[in-house]
Amino acid sequence: MSNMSPDVITQPAEGIFRIAIPVPLPLKYLYSYVISMDSQYLILDLGMDTPEARQTWMNVSKHLGLAPGRVSSVFITHFHPDHVGLAQFAADLWDAPLFMWGQEIDTVYQIFGNSSRNLVPFLEFHGMPHDLATYVDQEQFFTKSVVRLPAQPPIQPLDPLTTWGPLQLLDQPGHTDHQLLLYWPERELLFTGDQILARITPNISLWPNTDPDPLASYLQSLRYLHQLPVKMGLPAHEAIIPDVPGRITEIIHHHDDRAQRILDLINEPHTAFEVAQKLFTRPLTQFQWRFAVSETLAHLEYLRRRQLVTFRETNHKGFYQTLRDDLAESPEGGTALG
Repeated sequence: MSNMSPDVITQPAEGIFRIAIPVPLPLKYLYSYVISMDSQYLILDLGMDTPEARQTWMNVSKHLGLAPGRVSSVFITHFHPDHVGLAQFAADLWDAPLFMWGQEIDTVYQIFGNSSRNLVPFLEFHGMPHDLATYVDQEQFFTKSVVRLPAQPPIQPLDPLTTWGPLQLLDQPGHTDHQLLLYWPERELLFTGDQILARITPNISLWPNTDPDPLASYLQSLRYLHQLPVKMGLPAHEAIIPDVPGRITEIIHHHDDRAQRILDLINEPHTAFEVAQKLFTRPLTQFQWRFAVSETLAHLEYLRRRQLVTFRETNHKGFYQTLRDDLAESPEGGTALG
């Protein structure tokens, strides 16, 4: 494997290989994991269906001996294209079953199937200009181009009541409605997916027909993960996390600060897009505005549900406004996210 860079495969712990799969995103890599379990391997996450990613996996498979019969199963943490995109390729390459949480499977085949959801009315209702909303809506066709799903057999649902060998299977919401995390209690290892990242805060977004309060779900997940004994966090992007509880505390503080800033900004009615424009002051690409607005909406809806902001519809647009003068405390007496 002399043609492959040595940092494509690293070994953060005995029997665990971290694979850098290139993705056409600002994060540059999806980190997949090949986990040795007895004489076979479990693979976690895949990457997008691009020529570079497929070639990387073929090189890695040759180097590690990931032949059919040696890969027992492939787990996919959630439906985003950088995790699930190579599903058909993986099924063909390793002749192994692919697994996700059942609810995420429904989302995968709905979003990347033949039907398309029109996001323009939703985005325009929350203040996004028509041209930008149309661009964001058209992005779904790009994501479909880098996702190939197996039809027969399809991705299979995991049983939520079981473990998988020494691994506990955790259903953790927030980044998506049902994200799969793996926890190895004996070794105090947590495969964090996109739920906990070392540098950036994972995107927590509100979209139609999904969890109506994703930020609340995410914070509840973080509090649960905070109490697990963990020596090392193995995320799907960025660096390995040596102090998972400390990083969780930082992320909670970030969302607390963001919520307080929103409360300070909206003494007058604002659409979610107007709030996002004030929150994200650096230049954003059209692609990034999708996440800026959907994450702002998650915060606004969290605050509305806790009676800290009001919402009203005027001229077919939604407007949020701070409800009370006492911005620092919630009705329960804590901070906005307390």
